[in-house]
Amino acid sequence: MLNLLKNQSNNFKRLIAIIDGEHYPQITLDAINVLKNEFDGKFCGIIFLGGTEKITSGNFNDFFNDEVYAIKDFQKDFLAALEYFKPDVVYDLSDEPVVNHLVRMKIASFCFYKKASYMGPDFLFKYEESLYRTINPSISIIGTGKRIGKTAISSYIINIFKNSGLEVLVVAMGRGGPREPQLLKGEEIDITPEYLLSLSNRGLHASSDYIEDALMSKVTTIGCRRCGGGFGGKVFLSNVVEGTKLADSLNPDLIILEGSGASLPDAKADANICVISASQDWNDIVGYLGVYRILISEIIILTNCEKPVADSKKVKNLEDNIKLINPGARIYKSIFRPQPIGSIENKKIIIAMTAKSIIEDKIKRYIEENFHCTVIGVTFNLSNRPLLKKDLKSFKNFDTVLTELKAASVDVVTDFAIKSGKEVIYMNNIPRILNNDKILSKNLKDVYNKIIKTKQGML
Repeated sequence: MLNLLKNQSNNFKRLIAIIDGEHYPQITLDAINVLKNEFDGKFCGIIFLGGTEKITSGNFNDFFNDEVYAIKDFQKDFLAALEYFKPDVVYDLSDEPVVNHLVRMKIASFCFYKKASYMGPDFLFKYEESLYRTINPSISIIGTGKRIGKTAISSYIINIFKNSGLEVLVVAMGRGGPREPQLLKGEEIDITPEYLLSLSNRGLHASSDYIEDALMSKVTTIGCRRCGGGFGGKVFLSNVVEGTKLADSLNPDLIILEGSGASLPDAKADANICVISASQDWNDIVGYLGVYRILISEIIILTNCEKPVADSKKVKNLEDNIKLINPGARIYKSIFRPQPIGSIENKKIIIAMTAKSIIEDKIKRYIEENFHCTVIGVTFNLSNRPLLKKDLKSFKNFDTVLTELKAASVDVVTDFAIKSGKEVIYMNNIPRILNNDKILSKNLKDVYNKIIKTKQGML
């Protein structure tokens, strides 16, 4: 890893080291001297994380002959130390018990937030700037995982801006996106089951997010693809930059860049909104650099904030942890409710979803009571084709299939329905903001107005 540090000297100009008090100071000093010898740039200082087993004196600066920033409150002081030293790369010479894997993931998040890379004896988290920054005002909607409701939240936000009179254009990337960025004018084209099935029969992913956005929000979308996803959200292969340049050429009032799973668009937006599911464990969020995603976001939207997915105690714990990470972010809690985009009144329906089966009773009751239909059965295997096909064959005496536009909803569900002579109706998942949707709308418009002022050089 020292060779890697040396080879990266063209990228790294300023280096700091992280140390602890569990090593004898002389050993730590020798290690720092090795770093200095191998690094061609400037060694700027040391961050002391704590640990007292082998520390006999607190006079660090005299011993190391370098400035030492001692951490007392990790959450606050570490970011302050990075701001003070302004490193390009942070090399970790600490070890357990002072740091564990979760602390290291937080350190990586803090480093990325301050645009620094993070290294250790056998790892490198390399920070890289986005290849392209949008010309037109833009907001990126990112997430901390897959199947957390990011596309539904995006559709909700699109409609808020659309209803305020803005022309909104969406750039969506996905694991099944097109080889070349694909423009789809959702306000003009009639996206029917037959149209989607024709796309699927041509080998295209007909339930890709950009198609769902076009269907549900009736806006112009650009579909892009990506492969791979790093801890900090970087992808290996992507055509998002090309798609974003296409979006910029159309000069919309606002570009929405949608992430994919926990991966971030590799075009930089002017602001970020992070979606987190209350079903997620906090340690999983931390372990996949969710802290970084929280730090770069102005707004955090928690989804699935209800039993049986998450009780009030878990939701409160998530809120508290988020506030510790980013006190300035506005946090909104939400739940989802299905909204068919066609009438299902007086129909016998089966439902295909990607949600968790523990909400089956709640979904069935809600749909029957609000849309006056009869639910014959529900499958939650929309993303598991073998089980989905088995479930569909087991349903009897229905006339309509209600499905989300995700995963296998076209190539399996829509194909099954049409071949069976059944009606297909797609449904949206509508977020309900639990702590005042009007405040969220105002917050979103404030973010947009701030972007406009920044673009005009007023801030």
